[in-house]
Amino acid sequence: MIIRLSELDHRKGEPLPFRVTLDADEIKSRHQEIRSVTPVQAVGEAAKLGTLYYVNGHMEADVNYVCARCLTPFTQHMHVPFSESFTNDESLVFDEESDIQLLDGEEIELEPLLSEDFLLEVPTFPLCSEDCKGLCPSCGVNRNEQPCSCKNERIDPRLAGLADFFQKNNE
Repeated sequence: MIIRLSELDHRKGEPLPFRVTLDADEIKSRHQEIRSVTPVQAVGEAAKLGTLYYVNGHMEADVNYVCARCLTPFTQHMHVPFSESFTNDESLVFDEESDIQLLDGEEIELEPLLSEDFLLEVPTFPLCSEDCKGLCPSCGVNRNEQPCSCKNERIDPRLAGLADFFQKNNE
């Protein structure tokens, strides 16, 4: 979807509502952790105030992942707010770290901006729950479903001699 700046100029500060659906396949192809995603629904409004153009709203979609700890598939509903600011005035963009983006033309193309905002909210290591116990590294059992009796003590090889020393003293 493209928002024409001339249309916002004529509205004299009155917001222009919009609704756009982002391509699910394109979103999925840009992030390796996403197994599948419903079409991303974005709802928002664009307005001009002074020399700045604002685009605000939120996006929603259901995203399927595989848990990074236990490898269980799960679905998460994502609600992603977005807020972008634009200007044609170069003096308002102080540096590259500025939240105000300099416009290059007479329109704002929403899909690339919204796709980027959505992908920035996708977790790098998706977890089915914050307290996921994961898989046992020895026997492979899902410790969320059943306990295992494996001893997974890892001793730093540099301290292995010290562990042997304490074990001999306890005998």
